[in-house]
Amino acid sequence: MHGRLLVSFEPRKSIGPSVLPSHSFGPGDIVGLYESEGCSQPNQLCSGVVTRVTQASITVAFDETHDGLNLESDGLYNIMKLANDVTYKRLTRALNSLNGYRSGPATHLISVLFGYSEPGMLSQQNALEWINNGLDSSQQEAVSFALSQKDVAIIHGPPGTGKTTTVVEVILQAVKQGQKVLCCAPSNVAVDNLVERLAKSKAKVLRLGHPARLLESIQKHSLDAVLAQSDSTNIIADVRKDMDKAFSHIKKVRDKGQRSSLRREIGELRKELKSREEVAISQILKRASVILATNTGSSDDGPLKYLPSEHFDLVVIDECAQALESSCWIALLKARKCILAGDYKQLPPTIKSQNAAAKGLSVSLMERLIQKYGDSIVRMLTTQYRMNSAIMQWASEQMYQGKLTAHPSVEKHLLRDLAGVTHVEETSMPLLLIDTAGCGLNEMEDTDEQSKGNQGEVDIVALHVKTLTEAGVQAKDIAVIAPYNLQVDLLRQKLSNEYPDLEIKSVDGFQGREKEAVLLSLVRSNRKEERLDFLRRTGGSTWQ
Repeated sequence: MHGRLLVSFEPRKSIGPSVLPSHSFGPGDIVGLYESEGCSQPNQLCSGVVTRVTQASITVAFDETHDGLNLESDGLYNIMKLANDVTYKRLTRALNSLNGYRSGPATHLISVLFGYSEPGMLSQQNALEWINNGLDSSQQEAVSFALSQKDVAIIHGPPGTGKTTTVVEVILQAVKQGQKVLCCAPSNVAVDNLVERLAKSKAKVLRLGHPARLLESIQKHSLDAVLAQSDSTNIIADVRKDMDKAFSHIKKVRDKGQRSSLRREIGELRKELKSREEVAISQILKRASVILATNTGSSDDGPLKYLPSEHFDLVVIDECAQALESSCWIALLKARKCILAGDYKQLPPTIKSQNAAAKGLSVSLMERLIQKYGDSIVRMLTTQYRMNSAIMQWASEQMYQGKLTAHPSVEKHLLRDLAGVTHVEETSMPLLLIDTAGCGLNEMEDTDEQSKGNQGEVDIVALHVKTLTEAGVQAKDIAVIAPYNLQVDLLRQKLSNEYPDLEIKSVDGFQGREKEAVLLSLVRSNRKEERLDFLRRTGGSTWQ
């Protein structure tokens, strides 16, 4: 993986079944590799990032900096998930930088975002030639408004209204005007989604981040991949080979003087390698029109440190309503203007500390600015292209002042309208609510995890999935979601083997995705009549 060593670990066949036991390892997790004696710090061989997990193996990517890592193919090792404090350190550093910010590109923007100065408009805005001619009127208005603002603009995109399409148009129009754009989002999935869409337009995009955390389809746009294809690659590879030779010699040499000489040689080669890589990375960064990263991935301790402070003209933060405000400031300090996109009526930032939430950390930057400036800096998208109007109606009335309208292409569409799907009751209704009150389907609780599950609901979901698939709905077109991790685990145990393409996730883990049918298991059912506090979700073609 672009110069990283990939190692797959499997259960030793002689000590039990070849299938891994239940675990919580997933792609992107940082793990430590240890000798089989134990998982104490002295026994740690190195750390890496999980790239792939199957029922029988876990694959880990190790950086080349782990010189001399020599693993036996039949050796026994322990893998342990490690706590990652990098994000916390970057958030703290960003807040300290904000607190001490005296001069730089974002000086006026900071004043506007904290209410000391009023947001302004650019004096002149040329008529736009649309890159995407399929934008509806509310999308076009949002793009024009965002580009005409001097400091800040918010694009409010309720579910299915084409927020990403609108954001992509804004970015491409800015690039057309010669601007350099930094585009961020709180999650890797959201960033990768933008990379995919922008790459189709042939824009010069560059994705920052560890390749193990990126979708395979966009890895070719990652800094690692572009660096591997650059003119400097051969020279850098030659330096690495010289280092490898020196390492292999140092293992064989017993003379202290020779070993010392080889260490000095390795040190000089390291300096040369670092210098050449820095020059190559700087050139690649400067050539890109749009650089994309997670909010924390745009930190100055990453590749962006090789760019001058005035490099970016515009910062775009997608899914801003889900991001901690402190994470947004990592990117915001790098430009004079920002465009924020998202839906503050959906899931807010995840805050586990009640104390932090009470002191305001649970309010996103997007929501705070809307409370401060109102509609003067906001444009809302109003035509949704995702769901039947019966699914949309409640959300529109309760959260969007009744402003949403369903596009004619989806207004009345049903599962039975899909190719190969038969006309049965379950495929002929857009919305089905199943009341389990009084049926004895009480919840259960995992005291260790403080999570909840409901086996009765699992059985109902399984029957419904069976009915839909037998009617011709593809398993890959169905999502099963639940607000509790224990319920997600129970659903996976019941359904994953029979329906490997069925996507089963937590509510927040699925947000922003689209499926033809969404089955939602609400879990809560108890004698105390305690219920789920709140649930805000995007829709699919049908909710069941």
